[in-house]
Amino acid sequence: MTQANAEALFERWCTPGPPATRPGDTALGDQATRGLLTVSGVQEGVVDQVRTYRWDPAAPADGRPSVVLVHGWGSRASHFAAMIRGLTAAGIRCAAFDAPGHGESGGTTASLPRMAAAFRLLCRALAYEGTPPAAAVGYSFGGLAAGLACVPDVLAGPPAEIPALALVSSPVTLASATRRWLEMAGEPQSRQADLMAELRRRGFDGDRFDLLAVAERLPRRLLLVHDQGDDEVPVSDAEALAAARPDAMLELTDRYGHARMLLARPVVQAVTAFVQPRHEDMSVS
Repeated sequence: MTQANAEALFERWCTPGPPATRPGDTALGDQATRGLLTVSGVQEGVVDQVRTYRWDPAAPADGRPSVVLVHGWGSRASHFAAMIRGLTAAGIRCAAFDAPGHGESGGTTASLPRMAAAFRLLCRALAYEGTPPAAAVGYSFGGLAAGLACVPDVLAGPPAEIPALALVSSPVTLASATRRWLEMAGEPQSRQADLMAELRRRGFDGDRFDLLAVAERLPRRLLLVHDQGDDEVPVSDAEALAAARPDAMLELTDRYGHARMLLARPVVQAVTAFVQPRHEDMSVS
C-alpha cells in the first residue's frame, strides 16, 4: 500500500459516520442539562467543542452519586437511554458527552486520545462541583477509551480517578478495535497492518493502547459485560481481560449480540447493581 493510501485509510478511521437516531433520543436530550467543554492540546491544531449532558434523579441516593457514560464509535450519549433511566431510577446522577465528531459535538473527526481527554475533563468538572464520579460505564470503543483514560502514563495528562469501571462489549486492544472497524468499513482484514502502521506513525501506539497490558492498573472495581454471540467485538476480548484481572466480575449474555446490549434489561440491571453498592455508603463531603 502506498503512503497516500495508508493516509486515506487513516482519515476514514478518524471520521465517524452519523449516528443512528433512535426513538426517544430527542426527548432524552431535552430532559438533560446541557453544557459544553473545550478540549485542546491533544492533537496539534485541533480544538474540540464537546457537548455534555447531565440527568439528575428525582430522588438522589445518599451522597448524590454520579456515573459517567462513554458511548461507542459512531454513536452518541443518548444511546444510553435505557441505562440512564435505570440508573436515575436508582437515585444515581448520570453524566455523558458526545465524543468529538459525534452527536451534537463539533467537528467531523475523532480519535481515542481526544475521546479519552473529553472523558477526563468531564470527570474533573464533576469533581470540582462536589460530585466526583463513583463509576464510569464505557460501551464498545468508548470502553477502551475510558479504560485507558484511567491509567497513568498511557495518554498525556493526569488519569481519571474512578474507583469503579464497567466495560460493556468493549474491545481491549487497539488491534481488536481496528479489526472491527475494517469489517464495518467493508475493508479486507489484510489492510490492518497498514492501518496499524499509519496509526503508529501518527502517535497512536497500539502497543500502549492495550487494556491487557495495564489490567492491574485499571480501577479497583471492574465489571465486564459481554454477549457470547457478539459478532463485532468477540467475547474472547472480555474473557482475556477477566483472566488478566481475576478479581473482575464477568457477566456473559447470550442473546443480544453487540448493538442491542445497551437496551437489554439484564445488562442495565447488572450495571446498576455493580454501581449501587459503592454508592450506598457515600456521604456528602
